[in-house]
Amino acid sequence: MFFNIFQIFLFLLRSKNMQQRLRHILLPLLLVLFAFACNRNSGKPGQVEAEYIRYRVNYLDHMAGDIPTSLLPDMMEAYYTKKHVFTRIHGYFGQFSLVQVADLRKNTVTTMLNFFGTKVVHTGKKGEVPAGITQLKNPSLEVTSDTLTVCGMLSTRGIVCDADGEYDVYFIEDIGIKSPNITTPYYFIDHVLSDFRVQLSMLKMHLVMFGHEVRKVDPGMFEIPEAYVPVSRETMEHIINSLFTKE
Repeated sequence: MFFNIFQIFLFLLRSKNMQQRLRHILLPLLLVLFAFACNRNSGKPGQVEAEYIRYRVNYLDHMAGDIPTSLLPDMMEAYYTKKHVFTRIHGYFGQFSLVQVADLRKNTVTTMLNFFGTKVVHTGKKGEVPAGITQLKNPSLEVTSDTLTVCGMLSTRGIVCDADGEYDVYFIEDIGIKSPNITTPYYFIDHVLSDFRVQLSMLKMHLVMFGHEVRKVDPGMFEIPEAYVPVSRETMEHIINSLFTKE
């Protein structure tokens, strides 16, 4: 295509009457087209836009096995994009991190655990609650007309009911991410959560949004580092349980 355009350009240049006009019209156009073609063929992935949210983690118990919850990480960060969700909790003197990466197209969640230098990873089945996360029992959602402003974002109150009782959650309808909650037990809520509860092994947590901004991120953050060793769901859950229960 560009070779043919270039031939036409050379032919028209033979006409002296056209030279001045082409200099101001055709040549800049060719340069733009050439730059566009080079950019498309570069093969370098660009950054993607993400809703970046920080959640304050409030532990509902004082101890996690032999570990005081006051020593555990008090913040979770999450990145919500059109294709992926990335969540991370890390801390405990730099010796612990738990990362979840959801592929929204495949409806799967990969869990990466790093504890004292041991790095393991597990990718769940389609629609499966992530390893270590306690599932709700026959959950249902009642959406109310009540709202609450959480970290400057208008949030709608919902009432979640399951076999163990009922409690409130809040979600943001103004953030347009499809299936944003597959890293949690709230896969049935179609909006980003701003205030909710979750249980990791025996560790009960209440998370509340306290920071929000739009960021550009590298798509590479959604890939699995080579240093992580694949394990079964049973092994991943056994490891997580051993961290937060008394032996």
